[in-house]
Amino acid sequence: MPILREFTQQHPLAQHLNIDWSEEADKLPATVIKAVSGFEDSLLDAQLGREDKEKVELALHHWHDDLRRAHLMSNDLSIQEFRSTCNGDEAFDEIAANYDPQELSLWMLTHRDQAFRNAEMHIAFQAKSNGKYWKKHRIQADLDLEQDRSKLEAFCSSVAKLYKNSGGGDNSHVEVSKRAADGSVQLTIYIEGPITAIAHFADSRFTRINTRIALETALVYQPSTGFIETVVKGGAKNHTAVLELFGKHVVEQEIKPEEIERTKYKLNALRDGMLEPFDDWSKYGVEQIRLRRAKFFPTGQTGTSFQVEASPAKDQQDAIQLALARLKVHHSFESEYNMIGASIIVYKLASEDEKVKHFSFDLNANGSSTIKNLTEKNQAIALAVLRSLNVIEPEDVAA
Repeated sequence: MPILREFTQQHPLAQHLNIDWSEEADKLPATVIKAVSGFEDSLLDAQLGREDKEKVELALHHWHDDLRRAHLMSNDLSIQEFRSTCNGDEAFDEIAANYDPQELSLWMLTHRDQAFRNAEMHIAFQAKSNGKYWKKHRIQADLDLEQDRSKLEAFCSSVAKLYKNSGGGDNSHVEVSKRAADGSVQLTIYIEGPITAIAHFADSRFTRINTRIALETALVYQPSTGFIETVVKGGAKNHTAVLELFGKHVVEQEIKPEEIERTKYKLNALRDGMLEPFDDWSKYGVEQIRLRRAKFFPTGQTGTSFQVEASPAKDQQDAIQLALARLKVHHSFESEYNMIGASIIVYKLASEDEKVKHFSFDLNANGSSTIKNLTEKNQAIALAVLRSLNVIEPEDVAA
């Protein structure tokens, strides 16, 4: 409750709320909700000028959006980022030791807003890595990134011109964030997108407005290794163009990107290893591995891919067992179907210091995965499991 009070009292909406903070702690959250809801209802009858009403509506929007952001950042991966960023911060250590993840996330947003934003930007990028618009290259290591705002904005404006032919506008914005864990620097660029009509309600009336939704482009450079990742729409040509502009404006020298190919996953190996495990999972801190989903495609013929989905319960059949029971096989399951996608669920051994007893991740045969969205500890477990199952080679370390 003290953290909710700090958040509320520092928020722009606080001046419009009348809350008795002397109430019992377990009743205060409901009191805060009631106060905000009552204020929203009062706006319908209030005789406010247009400018004042817009200010109040903006404060309400930020209230709901800030709580949503804090909620979304209360997962294990976010807390790990907070710990890396706030290493040595005594105030953070005290909160982390005494409050749950939801309260810690709200405290970060209230008292360490820049660190919260950096973690938020990093995790948003991770969610898109290995996706359709993601590429990874290697360039020179130890390059100094230009911090001059005018040069960063010149880079941003140059990137915006790439989208002109697709209806993009002239306006753009760039945010710079640094990750404490590995020293990588992230540049996130927002570009004025094409005109879009959105249906919405305003003043209890249904209407449409024309807006320009921001297009997002992002780049993460790790000075220690020279790895640079980009999330760019428009194909390989735009990836190359963004890297060239990065060299021109941000590091002020020509760079020579060398694309790093994704590690292919040999998903067919899961068919044997999941049915008859040939390794002792306990050495990884794992009790059991199950195939939650499996996507197949007929081998050597034109056909349609199809997915088999199993229950997440540990004592139920997994996706391979269901596939063997339900798919029509003329000669051999191994030769007639290729596995092209999989979702693996990992049940960890019981541990008092961990509340979450399992995690899952997705794989595609082309090399994309969601392993990067796991905590560092769970990433290591996932990669160890994949090596043990011969899905990746022992020397493959990229997820």
